[in-house]
Parts: sequence; C-alpha cells; structure tokens
Amino acid sequence: MALRPASRLPRRLARRVTPQTKRLAERRFGRKKRGWMERVRAATRRSQRSVVAWQKSMMRWSLVGVLALGLFTAGFFVFSPSMRLREITVARTSQRLDIERAQAALSPLFGQHLLFLTPADVRIPIEQAFPDMADVTMRKQYPSNIVVTVELQPLLAHLVIQSPDDTAGEPIVMTGSLVDALTDRGIYVLAPESEEVFQSSPIFLVDWGVRPVPGTALLTPEMLRTIGEARHLLGQQFGHEVTRTTVYLRAQEFHLQLGGRISLWFDSHSKLQDQLMRYRTFLKEVPLDTVTEYIDLRLTDRVAYK
Repeated sequence: MALRPASRLPRRLARRVTPQTKRLAERRFGRKKRGWMERVRAATRRSQRSVVAWQKSMMRWSLVGVLALGLFTAGFFVFSPSMRLREITVARTSQRLDIERAQAALSPLFGQHLLFLTPADVRIPIEQAFPDMADVTMRKQYPSNIVVTVELQPLLAHLVIQSPDDTAGEPIVMTGSLVDALTDRGIYVLAPESEEVFQSSPIFLVDWGVRPVPGTALLTPEMLRTIGEARHLLGQQFGHEVTRTTVYLRAQEFHLQLGGRISLWFDSHSKLQDQLMRYRTFLKEVPLDTVTEYIDLRLTDRVAYK
C-alpha cells in the first residue's frame, strides 16, 4: 500500500520561506529549464556594471586632467617670461597730449608681469607727467602689450598773460604754434591754436609775480565757477554783456568789463550774491551813465566808483 504524503508538515517542522530562499531554489533547481535566460541576464548585468565603473573612472581621470591643465595654465601665466610687459601703446584724445612724454612716464613699467599690472600703476605716473589729466584707462592685450588711453581736462578759455607792469597794454605772446590756455579746473597749459575754445572770449591774467609754467594750478575750480556765474547773472538779471574778464592772481579778485566802458570789481572771498546785491542797490541810487571807469563791489559797507 502506497503512502500518501501528508497535506501539511507538522508544526514543529514548518518554517517560513523567505524571498531569498525562493530565489536560491529557483536558481538551483530551475537552471535546466531557464539556464540560457539566466545567463543572458547575468551577462547583461555584468556589462552594465562594467559600463558604470568605466564611466566613473573616466570622470575621475577627466577631473584630474582638468585640474592638471588648470595648474599648468596658471603656472604658465605666473612664471612664463612671455607674460612680461614689452610694448606700451598710448592713445590720445587731444592734440595737446605729448605721446613721447607719456611713454617716457610709463617706461618704468616695462618688464613687469602683465597679469599683476593694475590701473593704479598706470594712473600715478601719468598724473605726475600731466597735471591736466582728466582720466586714464588701461586695456591689456595678452601676452605682453597694454593700450593706455589718456584724456585731458577740457579747455575753458584762451589765457592772455599780461606783464605785471602793463596791465592794460600788450599781452605776452607765445612763439610757435602753442598758445596759453586754461582748463576747466584752472590748470595752465599750452595748447595748439586750432582748438575751438580760442574763438571765445579770453581770460586776462595779471598780477602773477613770476610767470607760471605749464601744468601750474592757477585758479581754483570754485573761483572759475564764480566768474562764470557772475557773467551769466549780469547778462540775465541786468542785461549786461561782459566783453572782457581780467583776473588778478595774487589778490584773488576779478574784473568784468561791460561793453568796453566800465568794469565791475569782484573778489573771491565774499559771496557773489552779496556783491550783486550791492550792485543792485547802487543802481537804484546812482545812474550808470555817471560812471566812467569802474564800480568796486568788494567792500562790505559801501560801493566805490569812479
């Protein structure tokens, strides 16, 4: 009589089958039925793992290569002699800029490393060589060249320097193609006669003691603004046309001539509005036709005239 298997194992022999045990049994006892499929899957998994490992290795080596290239490039820029400054090009925006003088001022920069050259290294020698400099810019052209652009202060007026012994006579005339001029910041310079500013009314300078040299700061920007404002207000509020401006350097005062007949005397120490107020009060009391030479507005307590 054949024995029939029990429908279930006794409780003491029954154990829970884990998923890992099931997969192990399938691989071991089902190999003959699905052997080629398993081999294909295993080969595919091995190929995928190999590709992932190769990609990670290539990324690591690429990163190492990039770092090495960066270090080599940095070392080349820092230590290579080809990065030393060998050529300086000066670009000017004004005809009165002396290119040779600018290059001579920048000559100590030759041989310096271009990477560490700063705009301040260029600005300082240019300021010393050109007191009337307004701005300077530097553009690097690797590996060994810089382009320096120098802008000078715009000209304000033609400057007529008169002899201290002859304030009403002939001015001192410069020889050659350069004439005296004044920048908008009060710097005395020599400029070509072709400058358009010389077509406007000049400023006469007297009482200077020793003749100034080009590059000297003659008048302060504040005094220049006061002169310009006085000319404007005289035309706007009183209808006067100023035909001549004379500046007394040591006394720090200026005279504005009206229509070639009389002069108004101002100084730079008092407020311009106070001096114009004295002039307005003067016109209420004294007819302007009675004045033949000047009206002195510098005094605080009275107005003198002749």
